[in-house]
Amino acid sequence: MRSSAAISGSARTVEPVRTAIVAGLAGLGLLLSGASVSVAQTVDTPRTAWNVPDFSGYWEYRTSTPLQRPATLPDRATLTPAEAAAYLPQRLTDIGTERDLQLNADWWEPGGLTDDRTSMIVDPSDGRLPTMTQAARHRNGTLGLRSRSRPADGPEDRERYERCIMGRTVPLMAVAPNRLAQIFQTPGYLVILHEQNWDVRVIRIDDGPHPPDRVRLWQGDSYAHWEGDTLVVRSANFNGAWTLNGTSANMHVVERISIADDRTLDYQFTIDDPESFAAPWTVAFPITRAIGPLFENACHEGNHSMPLILRGARAVERAAEVR
Repeated sequence: MRSSAAISGSARTVEPVRTAIVAGLAGLGLLLSGASVSVAQTVDTPRTAWNVPDFSGYWEYRTSTPLQRPATLPDRATLTPAEAAAYLPQRLTDIGTERDLQLNADWWEPGGLTDDRTSMIVDPSDGRLPTMTQAARHRNGTLGLRSRSRPADGPEDRERYERCIMGRTVPLMAVAPNRLAQIFQTPGYLVILHEQNWDVRVIRIDDGPHPPDRVRLWQGDSYAHWEGDTLVVRSANFNGAWTLNGTSANMHVVERISIADDRTLDYQFTIDDPESFAAPWTVAFPITRAIGPLFENACHEGNHSMPLILRGARAVERAAEVR
């Protein structure tokens, strides 16, 4: 005859089994009844204490996929793995040539192709920038990053990145150099701290008043609202002292950020700028979880680049006068 303790132990052993059987039968009943069980329901979106998706932490993004689809691949939105392997060496060579034209760019770490795509642009469907206006082409040639061809009469002629004013962070853009950032959240704000150029972007989450049109800012005025679990960020009121592929000071940027899984954010932005393009265009890419910490960039600490750029320009001018 078993002791009461043994009987009690058997009961404890049987109970979890009974629970599992009941749960299994319940699940089977759902399947037999035609009800669908979404996998997403088993994955909880991390949320803040105020019950919105939690984007906080360290993140990184980079790619070797070009912004625009190459003319040699007009009808190919993606490549097969074999085609991607054959295409990537030449792409990395082109990236290396661009890197060599920039000062202190040995830290570039080009990634692979994003989902084997041929362009970062997902709309228009041809993966190309819409037709540019003449003004946009002029801006792209004078305000864009053209390190070897830009004038250097004074610091104001040089690109904002060289002047340590701000990084290229509005909107986010996946490129060959790895971008590391940290996101902080409060009920009313989302802050993105970028390691590159130690750039800080503060986005308010409300529908409050916005600056009048005459107030123009380097990073523009960014404000956001939630559409379900997607954060929609709108930015305007740029000062026009820089350009993104020819954009004007009156461009409107709409960014959408959401959690894909515990290691990935889905990110996309749309540029709407009739002064520069015949139609809006959209870029999309994943942002992946990273390991911190960030290291201070301290762009101006011991920075001799600007005086050297200007001295070099004067030396070129003197050499031309001698000839």
